[in-house]
Amino acid sequence: MARRLSALDIAFLQMETPEAPSHVGGLQIFQIPADYRGNFVAELKTKLEAIPAAEPFNLKLSRKGLPLAWPTWVADKNFDIDFHLRHSALPQPGGMDELMKLVSRLHGRLLDRTRPLWEMYLIEGLEGNRFGIYTKIHHALVDGVGGMRLMDLSLARSADDTTTRALWSDQEIEKRVRAKRTLAATALKTTQSLIGPVRALPQVLRAIALPGKTEAAIAFKTSKTVFNGHITASRRFAIQTLPMAETKEIGSILGHTVNDVFLGICATALRRYLADKNRTPALPLTATVPVSLQVQGSTQKGNQISYIAVNLCTDITDPLERLKAIGRSAAAAKRDMGALNRHAVQTLAVVAQSTAALINHFHLSDLLTPPANLVLSNVPGPRTPLYLMGAEMIGSYPMSILMDGQALNITLCSHGNQLDFGILGCRNAMPDIERLADYVGDAFHELRDLAAARTPMTTAQKKPPAKPAPRAMAQPPASAARRAQTRVAHPVPAPRRKRAAATTATVQ
Repeated sequence: MARRLSALDIAFLQMETPEAPSHVGGLQIFQIPADYRGNFVAELKTKLEAIPAAEPFNLKLSRKGLPLAWPTWVADKNFDIDFHLRHSALPQPGGMDELMKLVSRLHGRLLDRTRPLWEMYLIEGLEGNRFGIYTKIHHALVDGVGGMRLMDLSLARSADDTTTRALWSDQEIEKRVRAKRTLAATALKTTQSLIGPVRALPQVLRAIALPGKTEAAIAFKTSKTVFNGHITASRRFAIQTLPMAETKEIGSILGHTVNDVFLGICATALRRYLADKNRTPALPLTATVPVSLQVQGSTQKGNQISYIAVNLCTDITDPLERLKAIGRSAAAAKRDMGALNRHAVQTLAVVAQSTAALINHFHLSDLLTPPANLVLSNVPGPRTPLYLMGAEMIGSYPMSILMDGQALNITLCSHGNQLDFGILGCRNAMPDIERLADYVGDAFHELRDLAAARTPMTTAQKKPPAKPAPRAMAQPPASAARRAQTRVAHPVPAPRRKRAAATTATVQ
């Protein structure tokens, strides 16, 4: 039976252009077991391609009937796993630069709308006996939190569990009894999904029309920066890894949540990046922050998100005062959202996404002040180690969406004791995005030192990790000597000062 798309799902389809694809992605890095003999990636592909695809991974778009008919998801009767599951190999020397050049190119390409809207690439040849998996899924099919939950289900919690699981496996997606609905019930649900948001529209418009009564940020009240112009389909990607335990302790000492600390670190890094270019804006930066509406145990598919606007307070010089102000802005935005009913919150998301679609399609970024300077997203992951056919996942870096007027996205994924940053930019707007990744590490160390000055941190490492061999890097940023130190198992091979572990990698 056909399944209708929600209004927000349709908005993600409508906003898509060749320069601004609407898929989300992720790069996972795995360590092959030392005692494995053979071609691990080839064996993995053989096992994965034998697993049938279940909903929503076997669904494609359909718009039967009138030209303006409401689009639906229908089963692809000619589903071809070989089209969606692909095997790639890195050129020599097989370092992180080669890996990220590849995934940056893949992330800039549109998905084929005549097929189910997802692809997965198994990437071999990564130095250090590692391999990568790059996956991209259209945002109309699943949101970031939903995608992370499906990825979690496809991985094992023990290295001894060598069962091969697939993201698209029926047993992983549908660990429940499917409720069969009649056509009338489906039609009724679709009608109700439209009536609720329409009734909520006055409440949403009042919330938009009466800003400024709290410390929440105001949409369209910011300054343009180097990453608020037109974009192309070319992408640049940089990553950073920070320790979860120390980040939580920083928040605890300073009286903030991990999400507040994440926003504060990003604000400090962005402030320094713009100052380097003598492009510090007159007004503080504003971030759009997605908020998950997923209910624990919910089986509802599609997008379950809305958005808040947070003032990053980049006009405040003192990092602790800046963090306090950011925390107040985020709390005020959440309170404002809490005052809306669920339909109003969902309608707000549709309004925000529709606005982005208009700016994107008509290239209005030169004419309009951006609704926000960038998107900052925090996607929670599992706290336990994860494995695939016995190979441990040692990194999980999100890759999100760019749009006209917003050429930068920073998404954080937590797993185990790591906070993995995926920093995605338009190549034309941010050719030196590795500088921003470096400054994220520096901002973490700055907050860590300030927190330690107040209370000795219990989780700080007593000994720094061993330095990996340095690698050559074209046009190294001025802060290269100040980058955070990395563990050998993780991908940033540059000398670091002896501080808490953090990891950075870049793409040319």
